[in-house]
Amino acid sequence: MAHFDRAVSPGGTGKIKLTIDLKGYEGPFFKSANVLTNDPQNPHFTLHLKGRVRPVVEFRPSSIVEFKGQNPDEKTVDMIAASQPFQILRVETTVKDRLNTQIETLTPGKHYRLKISLLKKKEGFSTLLRCVTDLPQKPEILIPVYYYPDITR
Repeated sequence: MAHFDRAVSPGGTGKIKLTIDLKGYEGPFFKSANVLTNDPQNPHFTLHLKGRVRPVVEFRPSSIVEFKGQNPDEKTVDMIAASQPFQILRVETTVKDRLNTQIETLTPGKHYRLKISLLKKKEGFSTLLRCVTDLPQKPEILIPVYYYPDITR
């Protein structure tokens, strides 16, 4: 979105305001805007915007959990505040009879560890764990969980 002074007196100064909606986006970005003028010396130029959007919460080792084989280990997902403190208020799942979840606070407001273990190891399934937070820009964190009972790799 661009807002700019439409008329600038000769020799004067004008302002250009560019806004980029990066909600839900993570990683590097590069945007440009072409500016057209009636200045015979500079009839056009390009403004370049370059940066990196840091996530609100970082995940280690991954934001996806996969269990494979008949004797899968407990899995963990570390959730680390990238910019501002947060709390995980609760963890919800639709498969309470198949998964056990436990949140461990490693550093209050900054670092949490979600421990996930299987209760039933028969047929495979996939689900989403819903971690409810107190962050206005990320009120929930969804973590996909997959169980593949016949894969041993």
